[in-house]
Amino acid sequence: MSGEEHSAPLHDMRTGRLRTRVYRAGEQYLWRRDVLTGDSAPSGALPPLPAGVGLAEAEYRGDGTYEYRAPGGLSLGHRIWPPAARTGPPEPLVRAMRTVGRALRALHARGPVLPVPALPPPPISRLSRWLRSTDDHAHRRLTAVLGPSRVEELAAWCDALTDTASARPALLHGEPSVGVIVPSPDPSGTVLLTGESLTHGPAAFDLGWLLGELAEMARLADPAHTPLLVDLAAALLAGHGPLDSGSALLPLAAGLRSVVHVSDYATYVGWNDGLEHCIALLPDLVDTAGHAALDAVGVRTPAPGG
Repeated sequence: MSGEEHSAPLHDMRTGRLRTRVYRAGEQYLWRRDVLTGDSAPSGALPPLPAGVGLAEAEYRGDGTYEYRAPGGLSLGHRIWPPAARTGPPEPLVRAMRTVGRALRALHARGPVLPVPALPPPPISRLSRWLRSTDDHAHRRLTAVLGPSRVEELAAWCDALTDTASARPALLHGEPSVGVIVPSPDPSGTVLLTGESLTHGPAAFDLGWLLGELAEMARLADPAHTPLLVDLAAALLAGHGPLDSGSALLPLAAGLRSVVHVSDYATYVGWNDGLEHCIALLPDLVDTAGHAALDAVGVRTPAPGG
């Protein structure tokens, strides 16, 4: 592994799609992520990323394996979910998320630099396939609760987010998540693991995707946990700054994030009765064109048709 010897991993997490192992590597940590299904966007040499802005650049090792250097062994996701896992004051986590916003802004400013045509963001590709061609128990339950017309609407959102003509294309992270944000004791040293899902598209996708994850937590958790999630959402947007174009896509990306949770869990882990509750929360996301997700974390955008 990178010419180094490592003991047993400190953490070893696996689904049918992805395996993540974290090793101690001197004063840093090495994160090794194996994409098991072949749906990572780039392959071969990755483009250089802006330095010194909070992006931990992937080293591609072949066969879907990406390695990253990071300042910690736990992700932001481990720090905030489940809510009982959080200890200590929230301010360092909020400052860490502001760093992530700035990192995404620097990434988006690069514009389209990948070989053309770039693949759609991996989670949108997975969801589009699942919505249109899968007939598993989760899909049947989704259709029963939402109805066929809402399912068709979700598929149309996937199309809108992969239409690069709808907004000026940027270099996208492709699948930003609290699971790939690694906080540092100094919040300015926080990094976003970046490389395995790089693609082109509207910057609103990356922001909406991460906001949608925070929104799903807010909609599932006790209300006492909401203020932290609202603060994290505000910090992300403050760090990134205003979108140059494509802001109408922000709620669509945020709304689809909860649907991908259902489809990915069902596909790569298996059906769990807890997914029934997740599906029950989806109709209002469709009926509000994703704005219910943004509302859950205090993000205000013009309502549909407004």
